[in-house]
Amino acid sequence: MSDTTMTPGFFGVDDRRLFCIRHLPRQARADAVVLMCPPLLHEHMRSYRFFSQLAGMIADRGMACLRFDYFGTGDSEGEESAFDPEGASRDLALAAAAARSIAPGVPLYLMAVRASALFAWREAASLGASALWLWQPVVDGARHVETLRRRDASERNSRSRYPRARSAAPATPDDLMGYRLPSGFPAQMQALRLDGDPGVPVALFDTPAGEGPVRADARFVLPDALQRWTSEIDLDGLIPLGGLQEVLDQATQWRPERHAHG
Repeated sequence: MSDTTMTPGFFGVDDRRLFCIRHLPRQARADAVVLMCPPLLHEHMRSYRFFSQLAGMIADRGMACLRFDYFGTGDSEGEESAFDPEGASRDLALAAAAARSIAPGVPLYLMAVRASALFAWREAASLGASALWLWQPVVDGARHVETLRRRDASERNSRSRYPRARSAAPATPDDLMGYRLPSGFPAQMQALRLDGDPGVPVALFDTPAGEGPVRADARFVLPDALQRWTSEIDLDGLIPLGGLQEVLDQATQWRPERHAHG
């Protein structure tokens, strides 16, 4: 049985309340706090239980963990048409403050999953993060948007999904993977990529066939069961938690120091 607690709640300001789950170790003081930034759109829904269990595993190792939903996504307030990369930066600042409130005075690790890496990469230093954990990160926003558009078109033309349709399922110009997004969403995403220096130590969690090269101070190899998640989270069977114990043991024992990426 896990020796941790899990508590739902909200944080933020009156016009921007964000849903969160706090995973706390039962020990008196956490060693650090991990702010888990979720994947986007359909990948968020598909992997929700996986990352919930992963947060519990992190808390089992003495670190507090805060999971949250961006404004306009998941169980946070706001319409999905309000979600965009610029707003996500504001959400990260609110979430970092909420994470520090549950474990004051300890290092803050920013854990960015998939496309959240594009936001966290540019915000980590300004948030005062001690390190940036990238989980199978999207490295190029423009390429990611094109991938989503191709997948969206394929799904709309799917005869197994729409067996009686005579043509592709209808969509507005702002629809993407079942979500109605603001018109500026694609352009904002396309401007983002993981280049330069984020200003904090970086740990990369990925399979050997990652999406692209990422500068990192530490690398933790994920098990083969997550190989298919390199280009898109694809959960079509059992939740692939096997093999993660050793990876998390290594990650939670890593003590980052600021130095040039290798």
